Amino acid sequence: MKRIVSNLNISKIERLRYRKDINGLRALSVLAVVLFHADFHFFGGGWLGVDVFFVISGYLISNIIISELNNNDFSLKSFYIRRVRRILPALYSVVVLCIPFVYWLFTPKATVEFIKSSLSATFFYANLFFQNLDFYNAEPTKLMPLLHTWSLAIEEQFYLFFPLICILLFRYVYKYFLSSLAALFFLSLYLNSTTGDLIKFYQITFRAWELILGSLIMIVSSKISIKNLNYLGLLIVVSSFIFFDDSMLTLNSIEPKLIVSVGTSFILISKGDGLISKFLLENKISQLFGNVSYSLYLLHQPFFAFLSYSQLRYGDFLGEISSIELIPILVFISYLSWRYIELTFKNTDLKNLTIGLTIIICIILIFCLLGFFSNGYDSRYSSVPEDIMFYSNNPIIFPTTDELNEFNDWCQSSDKKKLYIMGDSHAYTFAYTLIKDFKYLSCDYELVIYSGDAGRCLLSQQSDIVGYVGWCADEGFNNFIENVKEDEPVVIAIGRFDNWINKDKGSKEVKCEDCNYLEIFDSRTEEIAKKSEAFYIFNPVPTFPVKIAESYLFKKIPLNEEVTIKYSDWSEYINYTLDYLDQINGDNIIRIKSEEVFCDIQKNICYSSKQSELLYSDDNHLTVKGNTILIEELLNSFNR
Repeated sequence: MKRIVSNLNISKIERLRYRKDINGLRALSVLAVVLFHADFHFFGGGWLGVDVFFVISGYLISNIIISELNNNDFSLKSFYIRRVRRILPALYSVVVLCIPFVYWLFTPKATVEFIKSSLSATFFYANLFFQNLDFYNAEPTKLMPLLHTWSLAIEEQFYLFFPLICILLFRYVYKYFLSSLAALFFLSLYLNSTTGDLIKFYQITFRAWELILGSLIMIVSSKISIKNLNYLGLLIVVSSFIFFDDSMLTLNSIEPKLIVSVGTSFILISKGDGLISKFLLENKISQLFGNVSYSLYLLHQPFFAFLSYSQLRYGDFLGEISSIELIPILVFISYLSWRYIELTFKNTDLKNLTIGLTIIICIILIFCLLGFFSNGYDSRYSSVPEDIMFYSNNPIIFPTTDELNEFNDWCQSSDKKKLYIMGDSHAYTFAYTLIKDFKYLSCDYELVIYSGDAGRCLLSQQSDIVGYVGWCADEGFNNFIENVKEDEPVVIAIGRFDNWINKDKGSKEVKCEDCNYLEIFDSRTEEIAKKSEAFYIFNPVPTFPVKIAESYLFKKIPLNEEVTIKYSDWSEYINYTLDYLDQINGDNIIRIKSEEVFCDIQKNICYSSKQSELLYSDDNHLTVKGNTILIEELLNSFNR
């Protein structure tokens, strides 16, 4: 073993020659990512292409650093300038390219979100920005043009710190260079096992093992080459793209990343030998896609995001044309970016590079600054009624801690009952409305809110958040039940129960392995009902085919025209959910029939507005007015 390790010292590592198989592997990986985001279900694990990029980056960057350290000609300044040439011109150009489309298509709220994300992409903290983004109140991820820059931020942070680590190891613990990297590799892997939180997806601490794996493979492959191992590696990588799906992405499992990283390592260590490798990875088409892979990755998310937003705003103007059929246009634009931006800045002198980047950054900063001061350039919609503008920007309103405390302190009484509000995003505006417009209830009740992740987790152990969610754990529920047992509260549950019990959604978002998501929902709700004084469950409110405020904002629907649906259609859809809720056991369970509040059953119509006042902010969330009507129905039940 000692002899093997000694043969893997770094003193003889030289600069690698260009490898066509690595360029072809880039092509395969970027196509997997693009097809995944184009909803090509055959590549359900296409998101793993990002993990392949990480391993390749670690492989190539470590070779540059170590070979130059060996030759005593490594310069941090030169290294960073090369990275700037490679990464920033194309990245910043894509941000600038997004600006006119954002101004043309986006609402003020979405514009402000874009401004924040563009700053995070520009200054290398996009992974932290998206990690901390409130996805409940943000635009859908498919409408975020710069969502993918989280992975670039991780690479940029790696490029910033890894050379410094290599210099320190090279100078002070040269003999233990390889073992030190291996220790960092295992430390990062270990940290992945200590948390299931969302940070594991976005933070470099939990992604470093993939980049360092590339470095370790580079050192090993400088001494060892195993012929034909790339066949197995290629099979593993392609199989990972095909057989894994987005449910593994939602679970944030490390196993798919490990498997595809091992496959990538096999390809890298084989150094491109074999006819199959040459045929699949080194042909002209693969080389072309490999050359444009960076621009293609940068452009694909904005391309699909603006396409989706255009369809949202102007309807299905593409007809039967699918996103996949538009990929050739995306590839052509990416080729232009590679040819005229990447290559131009790669070959220009430092002075012109600095001038060009300064101009681009100034454009970004000016757009962001003006956008912040104008609330997302809201003057574009100056003719839109105030409530429509407000609810298009704020489909969900969140009560603050101060507002909750003010409500509970408004009326001093020694004989208050606890009133729990539980649910998903629907519980937010419901609680806000109760706090703001029904303060007199504080004389009888002390309000406790479990909404969003907490509410849904406690009721069903489900969450659409990637990775571990503390509220969903059995320990969190057991602690909650102890509080219920002590308080004997009145409990109100409100949410999209139709989604919770849906097999395609509920079964994938339940935060436990090998468990029945319906049985969990049954047992938890029955346990809560048993320990509480009364348990009020709201039937899901009718859902509309369009986002109400946004449709008026985009003038897809005239301001004087009401959005309605047939009650019979909603009844047919919701019957399964209502039958399911009917079978939950509990003598103190009271059901609030929300459909009777928003629908005229005799006329077979469900309404999204009442006397020109919006009841819905989007397709399923209620406005303050809509929640007021629900709360009044609840209070009628209190008095029966």
